[in-house]
Amino acid sequence: MSEINEKVYLFDPGYAQHTTILSINLEYIYLNLSQYRNLGQKKMQFKMVYPKILKMVDGNVGFCLGSLLWAAYLKSEGDVKIEGNPCLGGEYDEAETVEEADFSIEYFEQLRKDAKYYLGQNYEINSEHVKVVELYKEFITLNKGFTTTRTSNDIILPASISVPAKEDAEKIYTKIQEVVKSGNLLDLFEVFGLAYKG
Repeated sequence: MSEINEKVYLFDPGYAQHTTILSINLEYIYLNLSQYRNLGQKKMQFKMVYPKILKMVDGNVGFCLGSLLWAAYLKSEGDVKIEGNPCLGGEYDEAETVEEADFSIEYFEQLRKDAKYYLGQNYEINSEHVKVVELYKEFITLNKGFTTTRTSNDIILPASISVPAKEDAEKIYTKIQEVVKSGNLLDLFEVFGLAYKG
């Protein structure tokens, strides 16, 4: 049995401050929208919240991407301790674990329809974004919702995500630090190819 490295890393490197729970926030937005009976008013309201919705959807994709890259980076560091895992010791429920990811994947299509209906605009579904959320769903399922994740050795990466080489891992780490400061989590796509095998 290998000895755990003295290094300790946080479960979340700082992404949470830049993200929201998509399903809860959208439920509130659509509930508010449903209070308007007049289609013209609904269109006006949707036009007002559309930039906010786009930002939340992008933030959600960025969070999924960031989680995958953080896990790949932690694996590159050997067997290190992970602190601050809010899921540790919880009871694993697969349906509950993947519920938010499933919602996110389905919402891309809903957003495309709503943008067309309310705004007369085309919302182009980014296939890379869908792929990332699907990979994240696979990731949280493989790890049983992180209910037993204490060290990096406990992390299981999806088959298409590899442990990056030292130099690539440092690039990923540097970019993660940048986006935690900027809040632009989608900038992580710049280093996604360093861990994603496709």
